[in-house]
Amino acid sequence: MWNRVVILLRARLAARGAAETVPIATLFLHASVAAFLCGVVRDALSPYTYAAFALTISSGLVALPLLGEFGALLVHDEADSWVRALPISDLEQRLARALHVLIATLTQSASSLVIAALFAPSTFTPLDRLELVAQGLLLAATVAAALVWLQSLFASRATTLLVVLQTLLFGSVIVGAVVGVRFVTEFGELTAPTSPLVRAFPPALFAAPFEVHARAEDELPWPLVGWLFGALALGSLLVLPSVGADAPRRSRSWSSIVLTPLRVLALRSWVRRDERATFELVFEALAREREVVMRSYPLIGVPLAFLALGARGEEGPAKEGLAALLLFTSATYLPVLLAHVVVSRSHRARWILDTAPTPRAALQNGAFKALVARFVVPLYALLAVLTIVHGTLSSAALLVPVAFLLAVAVMRATWDFCVHDLPLSNPPETVEAKLNWGNVLIGSGVVLTILAVLAWRLVDRAWLAAVICAALLALELATDRRWRRADG
Repeated sequence: MWNRVVILLRARLAARGAAETVPIATLFLHASVAAFLCGVVRDALSPYTYAAFALTISSGLVALPLLGEFGALLVHDEADSWVRALPISDLEQRLARALHVLIATLTQSASSLVIAALFAPSTFTPLDRLELVAQGLLLAATVAAALVWLQSLFASRATTLLVVLQTLLFGSVIVGAVVGVRFVTEFGELTAPTSPLVRAFPPALFAAPFEVHARAEDELPWPLVGWLFGALALGSLLVLPSVGADAPRRSRSWSSIVLTPLRVLALRSWVRRDERATFELVFEALAREREVVMRSYPLIGVPLAFLALGARGEEGPAKEGLAALLLFTSATYLPVLLAHVVVSRSHRARWILDTAPTPRAALQNGAFKALVARFVVPLYALLAVLTIVHGTLSSAALLVPVAFLLAVAVMRATWDFCVHDLPLSNPPETVEAKLNWGNVLIGSGVVLTILAVLAWRLVDRAWLAAVICAALLALELATDRRWRRADG
């Protein structure tokens, strides 16, 4: 039996490109984040709070990819029909899938946990450091099992609900990692949870071996409770239902219906005749591509969560400054969106674009304008609403149009860097994330931050905002013409 399980496991790993390569970039990123955060707080925390903090960071780093394409890849098996035709039992298939989840998750979590153990306070013995890594690996497996189950249950039955849950979880992980550091010193001296409800937070439960307190006779052995939850989570993977690859949805999504007036307006005023077919295709099809939705929509929750949470307790200029910062820096998310323009479950139909009597520039330009209408306009509409709620109507009227047009310019500038093929022409598994993306994202983030500060300080008159918008519109029209001439 185990020989067949190993063969299936190797096939699953090879299908994801993981059999011959190690995700060095991901491991390095996780280790770098853990080294920075744990190094900052190590001297301010007790052993218990440090363990809970390190486990929170590690589980958050694992949760991020599991909330996106990584979790979908573990749930969906494109070769499901072929595997079911093999002379193997259902138990063997489930074992192979469970081992795949474990290997993928533990590999990603090990780097941050080892770094956290090395950066632990001097009061940690070598055995304590090993125990921290073990507890972290068990917590990572528990989180992975929960999120894989979440995607398995809702992916086919309630996709919209799943996207909402992923957006909330994704935003919570990012905002919690950034904002939570501010409260480290308030909990630094704790040696045990102050309330039984705290143990409902998984990292606090799995940090139980590092508690220091007088144990009551009737108190539960919390370390064993954590291991019990971990064992149940791992066992649940053996009954996880097998889910085949999803076909794109045939019905129109609710977002397509809501955005119909915007689509009509874009077709009449912005999209040229030879760009219309690609615009319509990308505008309607991307909302039906599960991978694109899961990988892109949750990212929108990050700037919205920062704006909603960060503005609490701030007054006057501080609120407006935060709103300006997020309005401008949200454009750094757009290159991640662009990378997914080329993916589709119906990628075998790319011959329609390959044989279309339309210049490639028109295909690219139509796809670009569809992305602006489908994703960028709704994003900045939401940001505008939050800016008005947390700031003032005048600041929103001045800054939102400038930030929106600047985001369009960023998309134009990074298109060739991120989009490597025709729209909707590649399988989802081949989406590219190049190692040099970090330089572009960090560089654009720095530039946009500077522009946000300048806009907040200087753009205080309607005529000045109008001049800047006119300049950005002229840049967009000039870039549009340049794209078309490059193909001619």
